[in-house]
Amino acid sequence: MRYFLFCLLLCLLGIANLSAQSVQQVRAGARNDLKDSIERLAQLRKKIEQEKSPLAQEVARLERDAREKRAEIDRRLRQRDNRDASLLQLKEEVRENEAALETSLRLLKDYARGWTQSIPSSERILHADSLSGALTKENGNQASTFTAYLDIAELSTSSLLKQAGGGAYTGDAIVPPEGIRESGTFWTIGPLLYFRGDLGSSGFLDKSYDRAQDSGMEMTADSVKRNTPPRLLIANKSTSQMIEKSLLADPEKQAYLPMDPSLGKALVIEGSEPTLFEEMQKGGIWIYPILFFALASVLIALFKAAQILRIPFPHGPVTLAGNFGGPFELLRKTAQGYRGNKPEILEEILYEIIIDWQARLEKGLPLIAITAATAPLLGLLGTVTGMIDVFRQITNFANPENSELARGISEALVTTKFGLITAIPSLILHALLSRRLQGLVSKMEGFSARLVHLKKEAPKEVTSHSETKDEPAG
Repeated sequence: MRYFLFCLLLCLLGIANLSAQSVQQVRAGARNDLKDSIERLAQLRKKIEQEKSPLAQEVARLERDAREKRAEIDRRLRQRDNRDASLLQLKEEVRENEAALETSLRLLKDYARGWTQSIPSSERILHADSLSGALTKENGNQASTFTAYLDIAELSTSSLLKQAGGGAYTGDAIVPPEGIRESGTFWTIGPLLYFRGDLGSSGFLDKSYDRAQDSGMEMTADSVKRNTPPRLLIANKSTSQMIEKSLLADPEKQAYLPMDPSLGKALVIEGSEPTLFEEMQKGGIWIYPILFFALASVLIALFKAAQILRIPFPHGPVTLAGNFGGPFELLRKTAQGYRGNKPEILEEILYEIIIDWQARLEKGLPLIAITAATAPLLGLLGTVTGMIDVFRQITNFANPENSELARGISEALVTTKFGLITAIPSLILHALLSRRLQGLVSKMEGFSARLVHLKKEAPKEVTSHSETKDEPAG
């Protein structure tokens, strides 16, 4: 047992010895490994230190490149946005310029059309070839259209300059009333245009816008050649002779020309002014009852005015022995000759006299009132009938002329005009005569009341004495 324990002890001592040697060896190896690791770490740190600066420089360079790339991207994006915005702006400017060109072209066309319509047809005939030649340059594109209408604008400018300085040219004119054509010479001085025909006709020319119905039509090379000669406005004999004498005078001598500030419109209005008979004829059938009522009311008004205004109002105090005119004298004599004792009966007698005179004076006045009420209605009836005829023309003809419609409407309004002309004076005369008559009746009533009062107060013997005084005078 002891031997076993001794052996076990020897074994444990051997193992302990061996373990101590192994720990030392391990410690020495670990120390060597640590030393090697420290040396490698130092070398690695040194290497890192050596490589850190180039890497930092490379990183900085890469960051700079990245910033530059980002800046370049931003710049290119801005350029793209600017390019897109510029493209949109250019497109908008192109549209605005095209619209401005269209507006300018439309203004040129309107000016050319307005100029050709404002000048008399004699000048249109004179410039017809030039206008047609300018319009033939129009090939459908915008440039050729601009060229054509700019030529027309230039032609109009030169024409206006020549017109301002005065000039003469030959041509034909339509001479009324037969409407024949007569060749002669046109003289233009500013806006005034004169004509002297070879057959002796002379006067102003109508410069009205006789082509207003073509204002919406496009000008073409053919349409500008379709013109009719201007119409001569015949003035009075002295004016025509003055124009002819002045246009035939020596250019070096002084001559006088009449001026028409209305450019012929006054002569047109004067020539188209209808007479009273012509205007009455336009009223149609309804003008005759209006004229009948007008004539009847005028005659009755004159008669009644003479009848009513001839009665004098009493002046001074009312007496039984006075001398008055008209119905007042009849009232006085009736009151003076009354023999009864009841004033009420005298009052009734006098009232009957007043009623009789009122009925006599009012006789015929209702016809004046009827005229004042009926004449406008008859005029309105004539207007309605005329307007029905105008609308019938519009129905039968798709595009009636404006002048025809205006003439029809003016004829329809003639009856209204005459109806009002008849009604207004009739209404005024009826009001004045009625007021005068009412005043006269009121004065007669007051006069009668005063006579009745005097009859009540006067003694019978005074009355008898007054009657004996009045009988020789009667």
